[in-house]
Amino acid sequence: SDVSTGDTVLPSTPKQLAAGASIGVASAIFGIGGGSLTVPYLTRYNVVMQKAVGTSAACGLPIAIAGALGFMVFGMKEHVNIPNAIGFVHIYAFLGISIMSFFTAKVGAKVAHQLSPTLLKKCFAVLLMIVSCFFLYKGLF
Repeated sequence: SDVSTGDTVLPSTPKQLAAGASIGVASAIFGIGGGSLTVPYLTRYNVVMQKAVGTSAACGLPIAIAGALGFMVFGMKEHVNIPNAIGFVHIYAFLGISIMSFFTAKVGAKVAHQLSPTLLKKCFAVLLMIVSCFFLYKGLF
């Protein structure tokens, strides 16, 4: 059975849990934020783009924590010797990106709410195309 939330009909809880597990695993494997998969998943079920982005941002924290811990633990088990890193996580990069993301996320949220859902969808599609091209380029060369 599906769960109804106003004009949006989300899949049943077991299907949502399966989607969350798949998104978490794919995010960790490919090193991409969960939002690149969560937003399309939610918009498929007619969630308004701004709500999909906001929900995705909230889901991003546990995905990032779990992924980072996994890369730390498995990197330490493999005894990798990377300067300034814990396992496979470079501490300076983590700190720099995290700190800047914390401050700029507020700006991104404000801009997302000022854009129409249609324009936001188009911007997101362009971003996904750029990321896809990057992966194809890196895979081929």
